[in-house]
Amino acid sequence: MGVQVGRPLSLYAIFHLNIAYSSIEEARRPEVIRQCYRPLLRLAAELGVPLGIEASGYTLETIAAIDPEWLMELRRLIQDHRCELIGSGYVQLIGPLVPAEVNRANQRLGIQTYERLLDVRPEIALVNEQAYSAGLLEHYIGAGYRAIVMEWENPARHHPEWHPAWRYSPQIACGQYGEQIALLWNSSIAFQK
Repeated sequence: MGVQVGRPLSLYAIFHLNIAYSSIEEARRPEVIRQCYRPLLRLAAELGVPLGIEASGYTLETIAAIDPEWLMELRRLIQDHRCELIGSGYVQLIGPLVPAEVNRANQRLGIQTYERLLDVRPEIALVNEQAYSAGLLEHYIGAGYRAIVMEWENPARHHPEWHPAWRYSPQIACGQYGEQIALLWNSSIAFQK
């Protein structure tokens, strides 16, 4: 496979929302919504840049309980194509460490929550904790996702034969039984900063 060089790079930003992040105390969740999540919606509304917002079903339920207006605004922005919902399941769990039934239920409950709260079924999923295994694909595909987002740096480190330019092009991830799903690379280095 040849690598094209010299073509313009298209960027797409995905913002990861996790209200259950271990360093966020429950009492500070309203502040996180006010100081972080509300400005994110303003960014989507005002700039018109390609923007994905990833959140678990649990995060959306928690935000809705604290600030229902925020959820209504997200729903409006999605309907107006100002941003895209990126799914991840009902909770953020490390898929390769839990049984298949748990992964399946997590994706099913996540989709049900997205449809109930936002009337949308996301087509792209962010792999939780960026912990990939081939056995996860059946659960993403079974939930109706058409693509997954996974970080480039760690897999590429173990595949020196991969051309560095491939990180900028969509790929295909293959599951343990031959399943295939589109794969979009993200940068774990940029993500952490």
